[in-house]
Amino acid sequence: MTNNEAFKILTEEYTLKLATTQEDFQAVKAVRAEVFAPKYNMSRELLESKGYLFSEDDKQSFLFLLQHTRTGRYVGTARNFFINSDSKILSMPMQKDGHVEGIDHLVNNIPICEISRMALSNQLDSYKDFSELKLRNYLSLGLMITTRINFFLYRYAIIFAIMEPSLHRILKRQGVNFEQIGEPVDYYGMRTPFAIDRKKLLKETEESMGDITRHYLKALCKDPEPFWQFIDANPYLDRSDIRLEKICELFKTHGEDVELSYLLEENEEMAAANA
Repeated sequence: MTNNEAFKILTEEYTLKLATTQEDFQAVKAVRAEVFAPKYNMSRELLESKGYLFSEDDKQSFLFLLQHTRTGRYVGTARNFFINSDSKILSMPMQKDGHVEGIDHLVNNIPICEISRMALSNQLDSYKDFSELKLRNYLSLGLMITTRINFFLYRYAIIFAIMEPSLHRILKRQGVNFEQIGEPVDYYGMRTPFAIDRKKLLKETEESMGDITRHYLKALCKDPEPFWQFIDANPYLDRSDIRLEKICELFKTHGEDVELSYLLEENEEMAAANA
């Protein structure tokens, strides 16, 4: 079961949301600018010109935001870049920007996803009950959970990420067991390419992330229209590829506490039936 403290932080103190409007996309850019400017020693203008704040990759992605509930301030963001049969861009960011080589045999089983552009503010509200480091670990977990939510909605085969050692350690402590698929590359610091099978990720993280994932899927079922508007507006996505209606049906049939492993099994069976 998800840690009660983590659940409270990531559902009450902070809120996860999919960026669906122009205002949301501007918020993504603002968080990236705040985090990346000092990290890479670049001005906002230079970050903008290099595509760090927004690029063509972002148009082929699910972008998520982490918002401080009391103040409304956005403090984090993560990107799920995808490749499917309709995609315009056919190479992952880690390939074309990070120059990761030797993974062609892994990227042919589409749709696939790369987690990238994770950014977490250095200006966070303090808590008397635990340290800033512990809070950052919880919020990093939250950014990873956005990807987990996305996997239930869209059936990726493999998930990729190119990570700094610190992020890999945080995720491993939460049961996210990525496998290294290449040698470290020097891309604004040393980063290592990793990958994990979608079903392996979802099942291994059920204990640490399941309750929070369920919370946000239920919320999405209660107010799905902004999500569907985003899907309809994206030229690389189609409603028929999205599992939201099936997930909402399972909540109605089996109750709001339905096991997420059951959702996974149902999605796999439906995909097999439609293949």
